[in-house]
Amino acid sequence: MANSIVEYGYLATDAMLKGIIKTIVNESPFLARLPFREISGNSLLYNLESTEAGVSNYATGDTWVESTTVWAQRSAALTIIGGDADVDSFAKQTRSNEQDVKRAIIELKAKAVADHFEKQAIRGYTGTAYSAKDIKGLMHLLAECQSATTTAWNGSLYTNPAAGSNTQVVTAADDSTALTIDMMDVLRDLVKPKPDCFIMSRMARNKLASLARATGSNLEYVADPRKLGHLVTMYGEQEVIISDWVPNNIQDGVSSAVTIRDTNFAATRASAKDNSVIFALRWSDSDGVAGVTNGWIKTEDIGQLETKDADRTRIKFYCNVANFGKVSLAGLINVVPGTALA
Repeated sequence: MANSIVEYGYLATDAMLKGIIKTIVNESPFLARLPFREISGNSLLYNLESTEAGVSNYATGDTWVESTTVWAQRSAALTIIGGDADVDSFAKQTRSNEQDVKRAIIELKAKAVADHFEKQAIRGYTGTAYSAKDIKGLMHLLAECQSATTTAWNGSLYTNPAAGSNTQVVTAADDSTALTIDMMDVLRDLVKPKPDCFIMSRMARNKLASLARATGSNLEYVADPRKLGHLVTMYGEQEVIISDWVPNNIQDGVSSAVTIRDTNFAATRASAKDNSVIFALRWSDSDGVAGVTNGWIKTEDIGQLETKDADRTRIKFYCNVANFGKVSLAGLINVVPGTALA
């Protein structure tokens, strides 16, 4: 069974590493839940099930027809995320009675690592400023459900979800329209056998909560088994995970399609740029969404610096994100998560 970063934290023997992992788990619900597959090299080629094997009924004497699963190859090359944290020697010595200065600085850097990972795990390899060094985020992995070279979401209207080029993408409208409960139900059913969670922006969560209240129900809040005293939000059987990196300023679609590399994440939210995306996914390191890593998170003591009176610690993570099962990830696009902008 795959380890999550939470379980990895239990195994860590280094006190500093435990503190880093605790900080990351607290900062990123997405990263806390993501299972990881450990690999020995610097990249992973894997097979994505694109067409299920056929099975038929036969009578005695019939000729049997061979039909096997059709696989499509995908790749996840490890990228490096991390950063250096310098601790001033004077501050460490003169303020050591008040607080552990080094630990505080390292934990702030760990918070930044968690934030950067989650940003990449949602947006990576997309947008007008995409880079080949990026982690493959959910936005790109959703496009890859169609083909390894696709950089657009080619969906179909939620009223006829099987009609699009990418059967894992469903659109609220050809261009843009407000979220409804019916759309959420269609999105849920695109993940087989069922999704573990929905990932959305705060604005989309607020709209979903409003829609649920209008039907006489509500989102439910249950105890988080990973963190004592914390609650998680549930929509039906699925957990609702909020990520501030899910954009609310995606451009309007054209004929139920969106070219994700044309998205400018820095653009001001305005008319024709007021859409979001809601993901449904199932966690699994064998046939679902998972992280890929070689060596987990590491800390490296660089030591005393020559150019200033400080010592440096490096935090680094060799990682990526992959989708091992086509029907384990789906997305609702061209959806306005809040008040439409005229």
